[in-house]
Amino acid sequence: MRRMADIDLLGNPFVQQQMVWTSITLLALGICAGIIGGVALPHEQIGPLWFVILVVVSLVALPLHELVHAAAFLLLSGFSAHIRFGFTGGMLYTSAVGTILPRRRFCIVLLAPAVIVTTVLVLAAFAAGYPLMGWFLAAIHLAGCTGDFALARAILHEPLATYVQDTERGVAFFYDE
Repeated sequence: MRRMADIDLLGNPFVQQQMVWTSITLLALGICAGIIGGVALPHEQIGPLWFVILVVVSLVALPLHELVHAAAFLLLSGFSAHIRFGFTGGMLYTSAVGTILPRRRFCIVLLAPAVIVTTVLVLAAFAAGYPLMGWFLAAIHLAGCTGDFALARAILHEPLATYVQDTERGVAFFYDE
């Protein structure tokens, strides 16, 4: 295996700016669609308590998101990954520095929280009789997944990379010789 490239997610201002704008765009589109849905199909009473629940559940989703990353790292590495949690640049993160996975498995690690946590949030809100809140929770959560989306996109757009390693600042790509 030979190292071919590194992505510095934490130290690259251009990548960070792209993530912020992608988050803002996803959030704005989600909010606009939610407002249209709420006006067209009024399903639930929206008041102060509704907003408190939205904020609290969105905050609870943050560590849950990171726990799903950790579980995916552990499962897909055969429980050999050494998991570490942290907070930097206004973001919670999960790392398994040094862990090398085939590119598809690494993408699963990156995208698992977007799929699993968003699905749980939406299903729980629907089950509680708050479908509109489910929409807003999904929009907020997915807007917070842009770093994961950016890394998965970069990995999938590098067809020569057969393996990906988690690093202190992002990921490294490797190819078979």
